[in-house]
Amino acid sequence: MINSTQKLMTLGVLSKEWLNFNQNILKRSTLQTYKYMVNKHILLKSISSCSIDKIDTDDLIKYTNELLENSLSPKTVNSVLLTLNSIFKYGKLKYNFKPPYIQYVREKKVKTRVLSVSEQKILEENLRNNFDNFKLGILFALYTGVRIGELCALKWGDIKLGTVKIDKTMYRLKDDNGKSSIFINEPKTSNSNRLIPLPDFLIEIVEKYRKRDGVFFLSNKQLCYIEPRLMQKKFKKIIEMCGLKGVTFHTLRHTFATRCIECGFDAKTLSEILGHADVKTTLNRYVHSSLELKKNSMNMLSDIAV
Repeated sequence: MINSTQKLMTLGVLSKEWLNFNQNILKRSTLQTYKYMVNKHILLKSISSCSIDKIDTDDLIKYTNELLENSLSPKTVNSVLLTLNSIFKYGKLKYNFKPPYIQYVREKKVKTRVLSVSEQKILEENLRNNFDNFKLGILFALYTGVRIGELCALKWGDIKLGTVKIDKTMYRLKDDNGKSSIFINEPKTSNSNRLIPLPDFLIEIVEKYRKRDGVFFLSNKQLCYIEPRLMQKKFKKIIEMCGLKGVTFHTLRHTFATRCIECGFDAKTLSEILGHADVKTTLNRYVHSSLELKKNSMNMLSDIAV
């Protein structure tokens, strides 16, 4: 049973206690994300002053609507609610209070963008014109499927003997005051640590620009790293020049996966190259069959037609 002292505990106090409990358990990036969520979207709201044994589903619905009215996207609101759910689970284990039901916001399903073969050709023609470090990075991502953080964290020493070793990622992280800084850390999951063989044509291009091992693969004239935010900015300009719509840097990863399937890759091999824990994730999230591939597959039935 929850005692009288614990009945006086507010959600704000419990949230701070939960953060302190996870101080030496979670990865720095994960902990900092939770800190930002708690400080900005929980402690500053009226719900933080509510006693934990008094909060009910109606309170959470009002709180959710308040977040949405503050122009937060459904995805961000759900991230806040997931954080709140973890806090409630901690409170249940330690103080034996019954958490209220959390109703998540329905997110609009966005159709995954994949470059068609003709669009990819347009992009590559642009990349090969006035080639520079940014265009090298884009071409590299298009033919390896690496994430933008993984790409920016690469050093030349990671690219050897026709392979690239992925064992770190670069990201921009906000502190408690909302100020952001660049960090380089291990990837999100152990499966993201991987060795990717490079296609021969890409090896030939990469070797023309090789620098010493300790230099970042993508670097400026001062040999300092190029961060993801700048890479995205440059990528956006190139995409606009190509006249392509609805394309983000992550589109390159989706496009890589789709082209691999079209070329006959088996799903297990592709899953390992992408750094997924299982094949199902690869097939459900990243592989999108083109109309041309569907036509070719359907035409195989002609071979058995009487």
